Amino acid sequence: MTSSLEEAEAVLLSDRKNDFPGALLKLHGIGGPRADAAVMRFVTCLSALDHLDDLYEPDLHGLAVRVAAELGPDRDVEPFRDLLEPRPPKNRLIRKVMSWGALAYPDTYPRSAWGYTRLRRLSPPPVERYTLRLRADSASVRVSAAMALGDTADLAALEPLAEALDAPSTDLRLQAIQSVRRLHHAGPPSALDDHPAEAGLVKALTDRSPQIRDAAARALMLWDREDLVRRTAATAAAPLAEALQQTLTSPVDPLPRTWPGDDTTL
Repeated sequence: MTSSLEEAEAVLLSDRKNDFPGALLKLHGIGGPRADAAVMRFVTCLSALDHLDDLYEPDLHGLAVRVAAELGPDRDVEPFRDLLEPRPPKNRLIRKVMSWGALAYPDTYPRSAWGYTRLRRLSPPPVERYTLRLRADSASVRVSAAMALGDTADLAALEPLAEALDAPSTDLRLQAIQSVRRLHHAGPPSALDDHPAEAGLVKALTDRSPQIRDAAARALMLWDREDLVRRTAATAAAPLAEALQQTLTSPVDPLPRTWPGDDTTL
């Protein structure tokens, strides 16, 4: 009888492209040296493909890197540089398009960047890398960088996210709030004690955007700071006070998954 591990190995050695993501996630769940070796063989095969090959997809490459990073976050990053520093396409028009916005940062673009948030031996390392991206010219890159910081599982990311909580862009502020919320999985509630990120979330409770206010309240609740939300509600004008009270008694909606195996959505 064929084992789940053997089945996943066989899929990754086949041309059944639609089955690749499921096989990678199965290997992620199984773990161990043999699963790791199968994932790394697949990463090597993808890296050797021309990026216009029918079997190649950046999202698939990113998922394979993420599974590899989950199985060994301290591994050598050299095998992953083909996605981190892709070979420029031969077509000049495609090269020009790829120089714009998020496409210029393959380590930051959602989905294809799934793994780089967890590879600790990157240079610069993940938190520093995505902090630099928060200063990019492209608004979409800045928002993606804020998402990536929340996905690092590193409490050091609270520092740059605290600054992003005060950004002019509503989209960036919202993503920074969601990332601070996601980081509650990375450490104890005391990690937020007297932190600028805590103050930023409290300030966001009175933001002009209802979406920002609601997200900040939910983040504080998940960091065990319902008292701060209640305190703000007690001193706020009626419409805001009622909205915060409603948030306090409503179920917390899950965050979007950063990758298919994400378990940090609540």
